[in-house]
Amino acid sequence: MAEEGKKAEEKAASNAAAASPVKKEGVDIAAAAAAGGAGTEDDVEAKSTTSGEDAVTQNKRVYVGNLSWSVTWRDLKDHLSAAGEVLRADVLTGYDGRSKGCGICEFATIEEATAAVETLNNTDLMGRQIFVREDREAKTAAKKEVGVGGGERGGDRGGDRGGERGGVGGEGKSIYVGNLSYEVAWQDLKDHMRESGDVVYAEVMTMHDGRSKGCGIVEFATAEGAKEAIATMNDTDLKGRTIFVREDREQGGSWR
Repeated sequence: MAEEGKKAEEKAASNAAAASPVKKEGVDIAAAAAAGGAGTEDDVEAKSTTSGEDAVTQNKRVYVGNLSWSVTWRDLKDHLSAAGEVLRADVLTGYDGRSKGCGICEFATIEEATAAVETLNNTDLMGRQIFVREDREAKTAAKKEVGVGGGERGGDRGGDRGGERGGVGGEGKSIYVGNLSYEVAWQDLKDHMRESGDVVYAEVMTMHDGRSKGCGIVEFATAEGAKEAIATMNDTDLKGRTIFVREDREQGGSWR
């Protein structure tokens, strides 16, 4: 009888272990599967990691409201730089390109974002008292990246840029600029090209590590401005290097 009782206990323990949910580094696989359908342990772990990264990024962002309609992303970035290193600044715009009177700034660290909320709230920016708070919209940056809602942006995501590109309807207004000095920033490029017309967008192409590729794109308000730049700015000097200027063939910029 004692032997039979021991076997029964071992069998009960084995069944209990099989029924227990599997956990990996604190992630309950069974609970995750029940909540979101079937998935591997690696899937659940990846989702957990991504969620954590999103939370950290969100904590580095602040929302700025009551902006003057004339405030650009550069104005916003310069003002918020008093609290720390601003990686990106966006002035949110409507589909007609007009400012919505609010924006998002992303700092290099959470501490700097916190400092911005504490020190720059209720400060004056171009004649209006702005308010600064934590960015509560978890997907703000992702939405702007795919063009939802629009925005005037600046930062180092894909390039060193200034202004907002026209996109559809901008044919013939864009030029490609090559042989740029690695020290040239988008503002230098924009200032140099202003001699030919009204520049609405300037970008210095960068690699993944942020270094310049030595080339850039400039978009003018009119096709005439772009033509003038090609005619007069080719072979001019910019920060010690002779640049070349041609139509932007990849963005529909030729005049064929």
